[in-house]
Amino acid sequence: MRQRSEDLRAAIQASNRQASRWQDQTYRHLTCTTKFEQRKDWHADMTEYSDLAAIVKSTQGDYPIWVGWDTIDEIGERLNSILDVSTAYIITDEGVHRQARRAQFSLEAAGIAAHMFIMPAGETHKTLETVQLVYRWLAERKAERGHMIVAVGGGVVGDLAGFVAATYLRGLPLAQVPTTLLAMMDAAVGGKVAVDLPQGKNLVGAFYQPKFVLVDVSTLQTLPKRELTSGWAEAIKHGLILDRDLLDAFETHRHSLLALEQDVATDIIRRSVAIKANVVSQDERETLGIRILLNYGHTIGHAIESTTGYSSFLHGEAVSVGMMGAARIGNAMGLLADEEVERQRQLLESYGLPLTCGEMDIAAVRNAMMSDKKVAGRAIRWVLLDGIGNAITRNDVPAAVVQQTLEALAVD
Repeated sequence: MRQRSEDLRAAIQASNRQASRWQDQTYRHLTCTTKFEQRKDWHADMTEYSDLAAIVKSTQGDYPIWVGWDTIDEIGERLNSILDVSTAYIITDEGVHRQARRAQFSLEAAGIAAHMFIMPAGETHKTLETVQLVYRWLAERKAERGHMIVAVGGGVVGDLAGFVAATYLRGLPLAQVPTTLLAMMDAAVGGKVAVDLPQGKNLVGAFYQPKFVLVDVSTLQTLPKRELTSGWAEAIKHGLILDRDLLDAFETHRHSLLALEQDVATDIIRRSVAIKANVVSQDERETLGIRILLNYGHTIGHAIESTTGYSSFLHGEAVSVGMMGAARIGNAMGLLADEEVERQRQLLESYGLPLTCGEMDIAAVRNAMMSDKKVAGRAIRWVLLDGIGNAITRNDVPAAVVQQTLEALAVD
């Protein structure tokens, strides 16, 4: 298992090096699956913009991810460059509807009729009940298969709008416009769309890829500080698991990133998003053991979220604690040196992220971890670091090591 994971990591890193050259080269070998909607010849148009972060390869059709500043004002122009769409349906929430208005104005200026559905903000509204309201709204406006769903917002909006796009009329084209750092790093890239049931999160969903992802870093300027801080955890994770140079950049440019300085923030976010895109390109449906590496810190992190009722920790905060747990386990297993554990600790702390969970119910967390999707044969597949920038999976972590790790995390 370890050798296989190392081989996969080498393939990912080679792909990441190729991604760094995409902005200077034409993507000559792109192949697109023919879709029912009328499409332009967009093989060259995808790479027209200098802020291209990556092109995600998908069985549903390859698509670009653009990461820039004030790009939301160009969505109409960019949509016209790759698709022929007459009508767009923007789904957003109360917290970011002003950003959605910018998208609406841009679409209309490009000759695309744009309607807007504003849903209540928050995870409690990511439900089939809200989906049904959107279905009826689309039906009243006589939405057609050639029309497009545009998700403008954080992860909740992206998940719900993506689920609507995947299911209404058996599939409408989708564009993801994430406005939170967490959504930029995670939810908007990779095609996972879902809604919650009373019994749990994301239980009803699909893999449904967008036609493009448009990241406007300027939208983060209005994000509450705590949410922005939470998002940095997922970005830093990408450096920890696969890219030492990116991790160096997070250390070197910390003050500029925390201040959201335009050039530095845009560049680092673009590089981090590209890592997620390249992993997804190689393991779209989590069947090859590559995409699981993105779950570094998530086994403990998800358990902390669920056992604290999703009320004490934001997702990135819980992942930060989980990454410290994974680092401790890696150290105990002889994979990660003391100084590497300390380096991770100092970096997370410098971004204002939590390192412990004083309110942890250890027994409840252990029980929750056994319900994790990475459990197979009653054994947890742990994502660990065999050195910074080198993620692997292990399913042989002793229970005593896990217990000691949780006890170390459960301090004030």
